[in-house]
Amino acid sequence: MGDGMTRGMVLVAMLAVFNAALFAQAAKGRIQGKIASARAPLPNVDVRIKNVTNGEVVVVKTTASGEYTAAVSPGTYEVFASPTGYGAFVRRQVIVAAGATLRLDGVLTDNANAGTPGEIYFLYERDEHRAPSGPAPKTAEGRPDLSGVWLPSADLEPEVPAQQPWAEAVAAHNASRPGDDPRAQCLPSGVLRTSALDLGKFVQTRDLLVILAEGSVPGVRQVFLDGRKHPDDPSPTWLGHSIGRWDRDTLVVDTIGFNDRGWLDNAGHPQTEKLHIVERYRRVDLGHLDVDITIDDPGAYTKPWKVHRILELAPHEEIQEYICNENHKTEHFTPNN
Repeated sequence: MGDGMTRGMVLVAMLAVFNAALFAQAAKGRIQGKIASARAPLPNVDVRIKNVTNGEVVVVKTTASGEYTAAVSPGTYEVFASPTGYGAFVRRQVIVAAGATLRLDGVLTDNANAGTPGEIYFLYERDEHRAPSGPAPKTAEGRPDLSGVWLPSADLEPEVPAQQPWAEAVAAHNASRPGDDPRAQCLPSGVLRTSALDLGKFVQTRDLLVILAEGSVPGVRQVFLDGRKHPDDPSPTWLGHSIGRWDRDTLVVDTIGFNDRGWLDNAGHPQTEKLHIVERYRRVDLGHLDVDITIDDPGAYTKPWKVHRILELAPHEEIQEYICNENHKTEHFTPNN
C-alpha cells in the first residue's frame, strides 16, 4: 500500500471522528439561567442538573453575575441549587430537546432563620473554608474511617414526599406553626435533621460509631457495629435504635424504634412508629462524606423517599457545649396563639 493511500485513509478516519464529534455536539441541548436573591446575583452557587432517566448529575457553578450554563443530552431533568442562607431552587420535569436552549432563572427567598444570630453559623463557615484534600483515611482494620468533625449540608436533590392525606394535612398545619417544632421546644431534632442543621463529630471504633451533635438534644447517637440485631420490641424513642454494617466502603446504618412525636424536617412532615430510616455513609476522600438517606414510613407516606447530602470535614472546628434552655426564647420560636 502506497504512502499516499495510507495518508488518505488516515485523513478520512480523522474527518469521520471530527464529524462525529460535531454531530454529538449538535445533538446536545443546553440549560442555562441566573440565580439571584431579591437584592443581587448569587455567585459561586453549585447548580445540580440531574438526568431523571439514568440518574447522572452535572454540577456547574454560577459566575460573578449569577449565570450558569450546562450542555446536556436530550432528555428530562431536575435542576437544584441550595445556597447558604436562601430557600432552595428546584425545577422538575425539565425537558431538553436536541439543539435547544432552555433558560431557568431563579430569584430565591431568604432562609427563615437567616437573620437569627448563630442559627445557621456553620453553613456560612462551610462557605468560607475549602474542605481538605487527600485520600480517605482507613482504620487499623482497613475500613474507611468516618471520624472527624463534619459541617452539615442541605438536601442537594430534594424530593416531594408522597404523603397520605392525614400526613399532608398535619404537615400543612405544622408549616404554619414553627414554634411547635420539637426542636424549638428543646426536644430532639431527630435522625434526619441532625446532618442538615448541626455540627457533628463522628467517633468511630471497631464496634461502635458515636455521633455527637452540637445544637441538638440529646446531642449523642450510638450506631452499633458489633453485629447485634435490633431488639424484637424496641421501646419507641426520638432517635430510635441504630445498627450498622459495611457494604464494601459504605457504612449502612439501619434505624427503627421511633416514636411518633418528631418532625422529619423543618417543613413539619410527621412520622409514625412505623418509621424506618436507612443511611449510607461513604467517605469519598479526606474532606467529603457522601450521605444517602432513605425514609420509609408506611404509616404516613405511600412510598419511600430519599435525601442526599455531602458533608464537609471541618478540621478547624470543634463541637462545644450547647444548652438549649438558654437558646430557645427568640421570637421565631414562640408558638402561634
